[in-house]
This record gives sequence, structure tokens and C-alpha cells, in this order.
Amino acid sequence: MASQQFGRYRIEGALGEGAMANVYRACDPEIGRTVAIKVLKPEFARDERLVARFLREARAAGALSHAHIATIYDVGQADGLPYIAMELVDGRPLDEVLAAEGRLPYERVLHLARQLADALAYAHRAGIVHRDVKPSNILVARDGRTVKLLDFGVARVAEADGAALARTQAGQMMGTPRYMSPEQALGLPVDRRSDLFSLGVVLYEMITGKVAFPGTGLATLAIQIAQERVQPISADARDCPSGLRFVIDKLLAKKPDRRFDTGEALVAALEREIAALEERGSARRGGIPLRFKLPLVMGLMTGLALLAAINFLWDRQSRALEQMAIASGNGIAQFVTSNAGVTMADNAGLPPGEQDWTALRAFVQAATRNEDVAAIVIADESGTVRAASDAKLLGKPFAATPGTVRAGEDLRIVRPVLYAGAPFGTVEVALHRGALDAALATSRRLLMVLSAAIMLVVLGAAYLSGAMVSRPLRRLRSALEDAASGGFGLRISHRRRDEFGRTFDAFNRAAAAADEQPQPDSARREAAVLATRIAA
Repeated sequence: MASQQFGRYRIEGALGEGAMANVYRACDPEIGRTVAIKVLKPEFARDERLVARFLREARAAGALSHAHIATIYDVGQADGLPYIAMELVDGRPLDEVLAAEGRLPYERVLHLARQLADALAYAHRAGIVHRDVKPSNILVARDGRTVKLLDFGVARVAEADGAALARTQAGQMMGTPRYMSPEQALGLPVDRRSDLFSLGVVLYEMITGKVAFPGTGLATLAIQIAQERVQPISADARDCPSGLRFVIDKLLAKKPDRRFDTGEALVAALEREIAALEERGSARRGGIPLRFKLPLVMGLMTGLALLAAINFLWDRQSRALEQMAIASGNGIAQFVTSNAGVTMADNAGLPPGEQDWTALRAFVQAATRNEDVAAIVIADESGTVRAASDAKLLGKPFAATPGTVRAGEDLRIVRPVLYAGAPFGTVEVALHRGALDAALATSRRLLMVLSAAIMLVVLGAAYLSGAMVSRPLRRLRSALEDAASGGFGLRISHRRRDEFGRTFDAFNRAAAAADEQPQPDSARREAAVLATRIAA
């Protein structure tokens, strides 16, 4: 552009050039916003009818407001040239991305396709058909995960009374030839499904890294688009999921009624594929058969539940058994203190040389013959040991604190010696843990045996359940494979009344409906129309 000023916009540089218009980077000084300005070329600006259509369709597209459609800010004329001021997206056109990176990962294609389908569905609901969906009209943001659809410059708007979308004039091919739909190539009426075909061509190129229709001349391209099937996606993109291949193949159907009917239907199909992709990424199942996978999952869940339950029960049972042992020890300690009380009270009033502990020591020796009693220590009120099962402790200070229970190798119970309500000393009774440990070991073994039995039952039930599900699934898969190779000439016979029975019935109904569908018309009529157009 000769001048750096265009209307109220300050031109900062060229962004690209199309067949009908040039695109510049510009600044709107009134609001300080950077925009992309598309200016109709001077040779086209002299055609008043073309200018009127350019402005009319641009204003219609300006009513669109969608996250994945480039926003149009302003439409008008300056310096005798019509222009469109639109959102400037920081990124690259998809055709440049494909040229630099080649085929894109199918995960990325799915997410980008979802955005483009949603943008087209929105535009179609507004009555606008793009008619020129191609990689150069798709901008990929710098993050590589977001796209914007732009350039509705060749779009047509439905009439206000809701009439069908205007037909493309005979002999006039609007849109880029390589991405045209068959009806565009044949000069037939076009609607929203034409955009979906073009999007399918773009997705094919994204997933394979190759153009769907490689012809060079216009006539060759038109014949390929109208008649020839594209090379199978699996030949160039073996990692592409079958669901995504089906979506693209359906978009590339030659007849519009064989494609997705609306953009919303396409969005729903892509969302199912994205959900399946996320499920595969989180599950990491690795192709394990269902009859083994189900037991593994059920076994893991049951094992975790049993582990938590066993830990809880073991802790509660251990505490209960220890409390029982302590209660038994308290009874023995009470018996010892009762028998020691009189002797200790009598000796408490005597000088040390006159005290007699013989009877108390004999009682202690007799009490420790009980197999449950490990040791007994009796100390007077001064804290000196006067009787003990271990003679080495006699006359030594007693270190235990009355009223405490010390856990260790043995269970120890410490109680004060009371007589007539007055304290005269302390008794410590130690009980063997052998019986307690044996009871705990028996309880642990029983819990383990019970857990193993539960695990075996769960694994067996899960295996049988997986086997029961696998058999009807194999029948359904076999029927579908036969249908794919030989058509729906078979039916699934069964007597099931469960969900699988209803699924088999649904398959049989689908097979019957497929048999009743009229066979596709020969492409000869289309070829004749196309040949006539090319000759003209």
C-alpha cells in the first residue's frame, strides 16, 4: 500500500495476499488496538456488484462472536477501497504449520477439529456457510492448541424468511478448488454440509500430511473431488484411531446426505473420540482380555478394602485382648495386695530390727508358681523391697510408680497396698505375655485365612463375570466383522433377555435397515454433468 495511513488506521506492515484482497497489520489509534485489515484489491474494487457483496457478507460475518472465529471489528471503505478490520491472531496459518511440521499427532488433530467443528456449527446456526474452509483460512495460535477460523469473505447468508441458502451460480466455482465439496465442483446447491466436506479435506491433510486430492489442474481436481475416493488414512497414519478415521471418511462422503447432517453432530462425534482418548490414556489397559482384566481390577479393589478392614480389626482386637489380660492381672494384683496388707501394717509400727517379712516372702514364692505370673515385687511405704520373686531385689529401692501399667516383654501391674484406707507400700505383678501373644497369633491367622477365602471368591466371581461378558461380545464382534467384509446379510440368533439380548436385537434392526437402504446412484450422472461443465 502506497500510503502508511489507510482511513483512520495506521498500516504497520503486510501480512499476506489472497486472490481478491491484501492483508495488512494495522493499528486503530482511536482505541489503541492492533488489527488485521483485509483490503479488496483495486482491480476488484471497480466492480460495484462485487464490492457490495464483499461488504454485505463481511457485515453478516461481523455478527458472529465465537471463541474460534476471528472477530470482525469494522467494515467499510477508505481511499476508494473496501476493507474489513478483524482480530489479529498471534500465530501462523495452518498451511504453514503443516508445511513446517508435516502430519500432526492425532491427539492434537482431535482437539483442533473439535474447535473448528464448533465454530462451523455456530456459523451455520446463524445462517452463514463459509464456503472456503482451507488451511490458509485457519490460524493456529502460538500455543499450538488453539485455532481461529477466518475469512468468511465468500460466505452467503440465508434469506431472512428462512429460505434455503442461495445456490452457487452455474459456471461459477467459489472457494479454493482443492478443498471444494463435490456439489461446489458440480455447480449444485450448497449448504452447511459443503463446509463439513471441506473440513474433512483439511483434517485428512492434518492427519496424513498429504493433500486428499493431489490433482494439479482444475479439471483433474474437479473429477477427483466428485468421483474418486481418497487414499485410505491407514496407509499414511497407522496410529490414527479407527473412530477418527470413520469421522473423516464420513465427512468426505461424496453425497451430502451421507455426511454429518450438522456441525453439532460432528462436535458430538469428536467429543466421543476425545473421551475415548482420555480413557485410554488414564486406563493404560494394554489389551488384557476382559476375563483377566476384571479379576485384576476386582482383586486389587478387594485387596485394598480387606487390608484396611484387617488393620482396623487387628488394632481393635489387640486392644481388647490386652485389656482382658490387664483385667486378669489387676485381679491377681488385688489378691496379692489383700494378703500383704495385714503383714505390712503390722510391720509398719515396728523398728526395722523387729520387722518380720518371712510370711510375706513365702506367700510371694507360692504365688509365683502360677504359670501366668512372671514376677512379684512388694515394697514398704519407704520404697524398700521387702518381698520379691527375685531374691536379689530384697532391700533395694523400688523404682516403679504406683498406678501405672508398663508395657514390655511382660505385662506389669502396679498397685498400692492399702489397709484400713491407709497406704503401706506398693505391689508390682508381672504377667507372662505368652497366652496373649498366642491368642493374637491365632486371631491373625484366622483373619488371613478369611481374607484369602474372600479374595478367592471375588477373583472367581470376577473371572466368571468377565467370561460371561466376553462370550456375547465375541459374537457381536464376529457379526460386525462379517458385516464389514460381506455386508449385513446375517443376523444374530439368541434367546437372551438381558442387555446383550437387547444389543443383539439392535444389531439385527440395524442390519435390516441397512439392507433396506437404496444402493448409491451411479457416479456416471455426476461425471456427465462435470464433463459438460469442463467442456463449457
